[in-house]
Amino acid sequence: MEHKQFHKLLCERTGRSSADIEALEEGLAIVIRQCCADLDTVAIPTFGSFTAIKHKEEIVDDLSTGKRMLLPPEVSVEFTPSASLLNRLNPADEVI
Repeated sequence: MEHKQFHKLLCERTGRSSADIEALEEGLAIVIRQCCADLDTVAIPTFGSFTAIKHKEEIVDDLSTGKRMLLPPEVSVEFTPSASLLNRLNPADEVI
């Protein structure tokens, strides 16, 4: 499902306007971004959790020039789906 389809489905199911759904999506993204920047975990019941993982800075060799570069530290976000979400996506009676 693409973002446009998901957005349209949210509008239909909630009965809200497209602008309201956009504001809610942006608000959720901001909260997740801020919490993960602080290295906190965001857990959404029956959906899953977003966990921030900090990677240290490292020195790598550039393959094209042969020079060494210092990569700055970064924070990546890992999503772990909840058991109930996995059950809804892959029912037990369905063979994959």
